[in-house]
Amino acid sequence: MAVTRVQQSISSPTVKIPRQDTSLTIRLPEMFVLFLSGEPIVNRHYKSVKELSEAWISRECYFDERGRRRLQKTDFAYFCSIAAPDAEPEELRTVIDWGNWVFPFDDLFDNGSLKDDPECAQILVEDLRAGMADEAGQRPVLSDYPIVQVHNSVWHRITQAQPIGIRRRFARAMNDYCTGCLAQVRSCSKGELPSLEEMLCLRRQSAGVSPLFALVEYAHKLDIPDHVFECKSIQEIERIGTDLVLLQNDILSYCKEEKEGVSHNLVAICRHNGMPAQVAFNHVGEMLIERYRDWYLALAALPTWGERVDADVQEYIRGVQNVVRANLHWSFRSGRYFGKANDQVRKTGMVTVRGNNADFKLSMAIGFDDRGQPRALR
Repeated sequence: MAVTRVQQSISSPTVKIPRQDTSLTIRLPEMFVLFLSGEPIVNRHYKSVKELSEAWISRECYFDERGRRRLQKTDFAYFCSIAAPDAEPEELRTVIDWGNWVFPFDDLFDNGSLKDDPECAQILVEDLRAGMADEAGQRPVLSDYPIVQVHNSVWHRITQAQPIGIRRRFARAMNDYCTGCLAQVRSCSKGELPSLEEMLCLRRQSAGVSPLFALVEYAHKLDIPDHVFECKSIQEIERIGTDLVLLQNDILSYCKEEKEGVSHNLVAICRHNGMPAQVAFNHVGEMLIERYRDWYLALAALPTWGERVDADVQEYIRGVQNVVRANLHWSFRSGRYFGKANDQVRKTGMVTVRGNNADFKLSMAIGFDDRGQPRALR
């Protein structure tokens, strides 16, 4: 990405040179655009199912008071209630249970005890995969790990759904997610920093988005033949939906993850590769814009399978959209990323990050305004 050049001597006495450790105020890319504009529809059973699910997983995983408060504050039930706005309570409960499961599970690999321990991570993942080995699902498979036992219960409920393709798509998506988690841990344990493209491929797995598409299919009781999911347009829609969620997430979670030292973030990779902070955020924002264009091209290339199947396919596509919409609105509601500053960040689009050498060099080249912001990047 080209940076506007300003004809100004580096040695000019009027240039203010901030300290290299100065914090910078960054403008986030616009994200409430196109099909993500407007307020979401929230499932009418949201509050009642939220309470049941949070109480259940807190018991199953032996959460202490701090863990219960964190679960309640994270409020993934809100996310799921936007992703599946028309689901009945029973199906919505399964989706919310999975959502409440995935965050404590995922945190083990992000910044928890398994983040740089490939051996223990492999043991946990293999136990999780073993729980999905029985497609018949007569009863939940027992596990010594409470966090895995919760997922086994979710899997058991999904195995009761029809058509059978739903459970296969969910199992495949979960296996991909587990593969991504393990690859992330191996990379972290070796101190490796992948390229932007490598990170994008890794995040498509480790972000855990694709299981949500199968869960929405399950929750809305869609009856879509397996061969439809082999269609290039459907696969492209799923890829774009996944990319939109992970790009949103890496933009909005960056400040939190910067403080925690988490490096598997696309903005972090851009900055590590020499981009100044605002340029890095803008670059990932441009990646979002590319996906919006690709989305409409994929829709235009969609074939027809007849009225009945087409109706469910359109519902599935709306489900993918709703997952993307849910992630965006939930990110500004849960407090996970911006805490009490949610409303302020949503209104202003401004966040604060740490400056680094690239920002310092840019300030030397183009100068800063009275607020310490690069003149050419506002």
